Amino acid sequence: MLQVSRISTIFGAIAAVFGISAVSVPAHAQIETPVGTFAPSVAITSNYIFRGLSQSRKDPAVQAAVEYTYEVGAFTPYLGMFASTTKFPSNNTPAGSVDIRQPRELDLFGGVRWKTPLDGLSVDLGFISYTYPGNTADENYGAGPNTYGNPQWNEVYGKFAYDFGLAVAVGSLYYAKDFSYGSGKAYYYEGGFDVPLPFSILGSARLGRQTIERNATWGTPDYTTWNIGVARDMEWPFAFTAAFVYSDTNIKRGSSLGFDNVANANATLQSDTYEQTKGQVALTFTKKF
Repeated sequence: MLQVSRISTIFGAIAAVFGISAVSVPAHAQIETPVGTFAPSVAITSNYIFRGLSQSRKDPAVQAAVEYTYEVGAFTPYLGMFASTTKFPSNNTPAGSVDIRQPRELDLFGGVRWKTPLDGLSVDLGFISYTYPGNTADENYGAGPNTYGNPQWNEVYGKFAYDFGLAVAVGSLYYAKDFSYGSGKAYYYEGGFDVPLPFSILGSARLGRQTIERNATWGTPDYTTWNIGVARDMEWPFAFTAAFVYSDTNIKRGSSLGFDNVANANATLQSDTYEQTKGQVALTFTKKF
């Protein structure tokens, strides 16, 4: 039987980059202490992709993460933090006078993982808060005809992973009471597989669906996203994980961040925002400590 922990070790290091939802995300490399285990890592990616949308306008991003865990029998409570540079389209349009910026992301998360009595099945229940320190969207809300509200939001989630020998099946559900920019209730569903390949390569495939209560406020219709990827632990010139992912959505040109209902139901945003949603790739190198 495959080891779910190995599947998650490789993809856990890059899960936040690609929106991959391996349920058990234990330490990348572990620092054992009398009060628990710490798992720090740093990464550089050619393109920060989250749920099919580029968070860096297809430019590179630098990232760091740390997770604390403490095993209690079959249960593993955890707390963690993920940080990344970001680059979102500016809102400094001819119709607006405010340049909206979100230069960085800081996510705080926590929950508990459970190795169930059913052999191979793991469950993860948790909470995540997405924040953008230094953003100018919230502070400039109402300052111009195309300005937004608060981009930050919180989610609760449930995940599972089942190791059935040839592969690991994974699934997840995320719920936000008030999604980014005040766009109302939102759900994200995702499922897929992690499969070992020759030469110590791990393959992954995911299919996801994002639904949003107030689509015009957020800027896209409900959409479907998918990605396929490969990852491998490398030992030279030092220990790191290399991963490559192709991601795409079914969002069409003209629907991609096309209208801002907060400001004006007919206000068209920058046309290059479509670049965030169409097919794209990312190459990521993660160093584990």
